[in-house]
Amino acid sequence: MRLKDGNFYTDSRTNKVYRLNEDNKGSWYLSTRDDDDNDQMSRTSGRNMMKMLKSFYNKVNDS
Repeated sequence: MRLKDGNFYTDSRTNKVYRLNEDNKGSWYLSTRDDDDNDQMSRTSGRNMMKMLKSFYNKVNDS
């Protein structure tokens, strides 16, 4: 699995769609269109983000 800034994921628990983002320090976080400051969810390392995505999220297919 590779992380890509801008990919979309659906939370399997809530069915809410999130966008994967990478900040200028190499940390990863998920945001929604409703996030005003894109900082409502914790930033984490790429390794931790991959674990979280595998456990709770499904990638939205590009069509």
